[in-house]
Amino acid sequence: MKRKVYGSYVPCSHVAILAVFAQKHDINMRPILSQYNLSDKKVNTPNALMLADQYSKLLLTVDAAIQEQTKLKDFWFRFAQQLDFPAYGILGQALLSCENIQQAIEWLVKYYQVLSCGSELACNIEGGFLGLNIHRPSKAGSRESIIRSEILVTTIVNGMRALLPDDGKFLKVEFDYKKPSYQAEYLDRFGRNCVFSAPQSRVLVPIQYLQLPCPHANSVMLNILTQQLDQVLDHLQGPKSVVTKVKTLIASIPGNYPAMNDVALQLGVSPRTLSRYLKDNDTTFQELVNQVKSQQARNYLQTTNISIEKVAALVGFSDSANFRRAFVGWTGMSPTHFRQNSAGIDVAK
Repeated sequence: MKRKVYGSYVPCSHVAILAVFAQKHDINMRPILSQYNLSDKKVNTPNALMLADQYSKLLLTVDAAIQEQTKLKDFWFRFAQQLDFPAYGILGQALLSCENIQQAIEWLVKYYQVLSCGSELACNIEGGFLGLNIHRPSKAGSRESIIRSEILVTTIVNGMRALLPDDGKFLKVEFDYKKPSYQAEYLDRFGRNCVFSAPQSRVLVPIQYLQLPCPHANSVMLNILTQQLDQVLDHLQGPKSVVTKVKTLIASIPGNYPAMNDVALQLGVSPRTLSRYLKDNDTTFQELVNQVKSQQARNYLQTTNISIEKVAALVGFSDSANFRRAFVGWTGMSPTHFRQNSAGIDVAK
């Protein structure tokens, strides 16, 4: 039997919820489900799974139908409200049972895959905020990436607001893509604390929120629910790859790249063991650092107008000439040509 890979499966319950919601907006889901060999029985079977890649394609198919039939710019925001934490089974119950906001965030990072697959969550405290960072496999700015961001960020923010006494008015959100044409929908939901063209998508939680008690804290119930979540998570993800863990830790704080010894410590292994794990996966720690730097540099060049010298500094290069050489090695073109190509400029002229 082929081993399941972390992030490769999505619970079919997501599709069941999506199907009902789309039908309410006059989207005929039957032919779409049939296209992906999904029967009513399968999507409504407890613990049933589907491939994450297939789920992504299904989202894009539904999105195309929305644009063609209803023109609803806020469809995915509305869909995310169907996944709100208080109504989301054992995960929602567990978050509500946490002692305080910080514990709820830690549980979200650990168990979020019960809510959404195909991405990684990591958190760090910096500048008076706890940053809940979102790492996606899809290209920043792609329609798939935007859909996933709208769903996940909306669900997280809605869940946080349900736990906060002031409705989370000081929460901030950042997205790693340019302002979409319907940015007003973002402002309606997230207010003015919404930033685009950021290094990565994330939710910023003020540190003054972290020790606020959850209104329904219950340590006995949390212990029971945690055991159930461990079982569900094990069913969903199977063994999580070392490479995925390492890349998430490297990318956790944009521009601040940890040494291998620090990453090994966080993973609970020796640097030698970590190096061997990576070698077994045909890579090295430095190659993963370069992959993260390359992706972040490309995001900056595609979604911002900041200078190449500034981009170089943001991804850890004190010398822009060294950055240019490294970027050519990563992508086969200079940063200038990459930016022009991304903007649709004819660089041959």
